[in-house]
Amino acid sequence: MKNPFEKDNHTTLIVAVSVLAVAAGAAAFLFLTDSGKDTRKSLKKQIKKIAKDAAVEAIHKKTKIAKKTVQAVADHVVK
Repeated sequence: MKNPFEKDNHTTLIVAVSVLAVAAGAAAFLFLTDSGKDTRKSLKKQIKKIAKDAAVEAIHKKTKIAKKTVQAVADHVVK
């Protein structure tokens, strides 16, 4: 039988709500402000560059094709 005087642990719920509130605030900033538009553009460029560099590195490691060649192809594919 469950003890009616035992407290439930709600820390996971509190953390989840806090994280969601921060994420909602960040999304609101990015989509509702003019400076957020500029921030989105710069984030998009940075994410593309990071993804392209990671893909180049992975392809170079797996295929042993020269990194310069893989980089040139990646630059052509991702504009």
